[in-house]
Amino acid sequence: MLKAGVAGLCSDHLWPTWGKGVLKETVESGKYQIIAAADRNPQLLERIKNEFGVKNTYLSCHEMLEKEQLDVIVIGVPNNEKADIVELAAEKGIHVLIDKPLSANLEQANRIIKAVEKYRIKGIVYYPGFFDPKSFEIYNLVKQGAIGNIYQIEARVANAGPELHGCSKYFLEWLFDKEKNGGGALIDYGCYGSLYSRWLLGQPLGVIGLGGKFVKNNIEAEDNAVLLLRYQNAISIIQASWSEYASDSAWKFYPGPKLAVYGSEGAVIWHHWNDETLSLITKEYSEGKIIHPLSPPEEMKNPPTYLAHCIINDRPVEGALSLKMCRDVQEILEAGYRSINCKKEVPLPL
Repeated sequence: MLKAGVAGLCSDHLWPTWGKGVLKETVESGKYQIIAAADRNPQLLERIKNEFGVKNTYLSCHEMLEKEQLDVIVIGVPNNEKADIVELAAEKGIHVLIDKPLSANLEQANRIIKAVEKYRIKGIVYYPGFFDPKSFEIYNLVKQGAIGNIYQIEARVANAGPELHGCSKYFLEWLFDKEKNGGGALIDYGCYGSLYSRWLLGQPLGVIGLGGKFVKNNIEAEDNAVLLLRYQNAISIIQASWSEYASDSAWKFYPGPKLAVYGSEGAVIWHHWNDETLSLITKEYSEGKIIHPLSPPEEMKNPPTYLAHCIINDRPVEGALSLKMCRDVQEILEAGYRSINCKKEVPLPL
């Protein structure tokens, strides 16, 4: 059983806000025992005591790392504090499970990679819902050549905004802060499309970003953004919005898919994140085929389970949620912000 600590409880991805959340998935994996937690909010420390039976709590992450003997640390602090925690944990040989995105900016992401490589620890980034059977099915179809050569990806993540989507006051306190979060809707929701693009097509040659504060005048950061990723023979269109005027149940009235991958011989489409199926269009299935993806292997059930599998079996963390790939996502996002500011394409690498 791996001994786990939690550094920061102010991300709602840790709690069962929209799904099980990191903490419940960690416990239910049967691979971890959460023995300690740290957060500057006493109310959140009381909550983890009551809901998960964690007895050792601290107001300082640094104090917890000094006093506890941990194998793994779950990191749920604001984005701009993650690199500091990873550096402290890595020096002590503690593996890391980091809430998405990897950090607030590329410089901090590079610090994380440097620390992880120096001390040879393992790490993974937690993207809610990414270890979904549909994600793996899309990846397998693409890599098997089922839809030919990919020439376009379209991804959209949007809702009415965090404050109207069930987020807690602890999450909102830093999510709307440009310095703590690293930006607004682009870093919060654009990271998903950037990750799918990086996973399926690799790192782009250039990024064009468009964005601004169009609806929510009471926040600092952008509430809408679009990225155009340029590849040698493909493009990716990534949309992020905190102002989509609709309830979650009204998604079917909005046009366009949430994730679509178009190839020279077909397409695979994930119409909405809540869908249980995919649509596949190829020469063989010219009228379209509904696909019911199979569950991934047990060790790929969710990020905490996969990280434990890699630690116990001393295997590298690979795939979309590896720290290196999520570092590349951070580079895409940073290029997007630079492009928004300079109003022209920003070439990669930075």
